[in-house]
Amino acid sequence: MMGNELFSVSRLLFCCADIYMLYRFFSAIFKKKRGVKITITCTVIITLAVFLENSIGLTWLNLITIPVIYYFYVVLVFDISLSNGIAYTLIFYVIFAAGKEVSFEILYRLLSNILPFYIPPWFTSGGVYFLLIEYIVGFLLLIYSEKYTKKIKISNNNNFSWYLLIVPIFSMFISINFLYLDFPSSKILQILMCSGAFLLFFTNIAIFIILEKYTDVMNKVKYAELYSMKRDMENEHFQNILKINDRYRCFIHDINSYFNSFRFLALNDDNKKIVSIIDELKGKIQEETSSILYSSHPVFNAILSERVTKAKDIGVEFSLFIEKNLNLDFINDADMISMFGNLLDNAVEGAVKCKPENRKVDVKLFMGTNYFLIFHIKNSYAILAKKDGNRRLSTKEVSQSHGLGIGIVTNLAEKYGGTLNLEERSDLFTTTLTISTYSEKQNANFGTQRV
Repeated sequence: MMGNELFSVSRLLFCCADIYMLYRFFSAIFKKKRGVKITITCTVIITLAVFLENSIGLTWLNLITIPVIYYFYVVLVFDISLSNGIAYTLIFYVIFAAGKEVSFEILYRLLSNILPFYIPPWFTSGGVYFLLIEYIVGFLLLIYSEKYTKKIKISNNNNFSWYLLIVPIFSMFISINFLYLDFPSSKILQILMCSGAFLLFFTNIAIFIILEKYTDVMNKVKYAELYSMKRDMENEHFQNILKINDRYRCFIHDINSYFNSFRFLALNDDNKKIVSIIDELKGKIQEETSSILYSSHPVFNAILSERVTKAKDIGVEFSLFIEKNLNLDFINDADMISMFGNLLDNAVEGAVKCKPENRKVDVKLFMGTNYFLIFHIKNSYAILAKKDGNRRLSTKEVSQSHGLGIGIVTNLAEKYGGTLNLEERSDLFTTTLTISTYSEKQNANFGTQRV
């Protein structure tokens, strides 16, 4: 009998409402990656799967399988990482599905004891009307939360999302325990238990919104810091161009005088004086134009200029080859600073620990094929890098910083469809960063807005 009532049109409609709420929750935070037809097809299939699973009528099975079904739907329809998919699916399930159901179940127990009428179970035809109230309240709360989550930009690689699970998960354990406790005979205790269940339910929603806003604020702070760094680098790059242009204008202005002097000295067979002036002029040009342009990309040029200057100041021989006409625009500016900056810093820091005559860094950036960019560094080193199992750490003395830079670069290499390879040979440390020049998100630089 129960199975027949579970397997009904009204139950199918409630399953449709579940999937619609799931869709609304995620579409407010993440972008969709499927077209309308595929999205509708996935929605229909997942709705039927939830309906068939619910028709079995086993609560413990629902707790296990429904989140899994929801997760498959989320990763199929939305542009979301696998880890974020797990975290936000559990958040939705705990707050807007299981949490809601537990709270209303306790409420119905209270009403059955206080009011002179019987509230039928949710899986019966008479319980549908009470279940409808539950869904209306849940949907209104979802709309309320959307007002805030729609304004928030969530990173697709947001590790903070796992912290959002702490309160909902523990609240869920407490609420489920309420269900299996004997309902107290005292009316006051009954009201307190019901109030506590709903306070947990509403608090989960409030905390979720607050933590999401906090995440958004921290992302904006990080964005502002990186944007300021980028702006300073671009300004330094621009100032270097102006200085170089001024110096060349001075040389062009004086070149007529130099030629006249050479002509006069040549007529008087004073070749030694000509050679002396040329040597003096050559040294002056080298000194005045020591700040050169390594790349047409302002941020990358600023990264190289800073490291070349640093290497020169600490006595490290720094050789550099940059293939002409390289297009680096597909790399996010913040990622460029993290990838190239970390690797160059590691190379210089490794070389400076060597004897003065053996402090060398050799850097090459070139196209390996038409589809891969290769950043190749060789540097001398005197101290072997520490390792933790297969994970390579660093030679830094401060333990908290071990391997952080390498870990960041490894993650970014994977983001751009590439790899980071580190190799120790004799007295040379070789670093090879390979990244794909093709990206579906080549406009992912500062200022790009999520649409």
